Amino acid sequence: MTVTTDHTTLPADERAVRQDIDQLHAEALDLARRMKELALVLDHGDYSAAGGRVRTAVAHIWRAAEDLHSAFHTAPPRCAGPDASMSRLCGRRMRYLAARVARRAE
Repeated sequence: MTVTTDHTTLPADERAVRQDIDQLHAEALDLARRMKELALVLDHGDYSAAGGRVRTAVAHIWRAAEDLHSAFHTAPPRCAGPDASMSRLCGRRMRYLAARVARRAE
């Protein structure tokens, strides 16, 4: 895989880049949730050491998800323009996540 930093190619791909970051963030959060559930199951009996290791992995995945969240905000903005403030971008992201959670609850 080759990554180019040519500024002439980035604007055409900025929506795809942000969608990829967003998808990875959602997958990381889902993985952390699933791993936490597994850790709860493993915490009983002879497998408690495995449960502790899975909990450690959950912490690493959670930190990775937070890094992806930060990357989302520093990636080229979708519709806000390149000079959008961080608070505007973060507000948009939080509204998007709230809507996503509401859709899942239905």
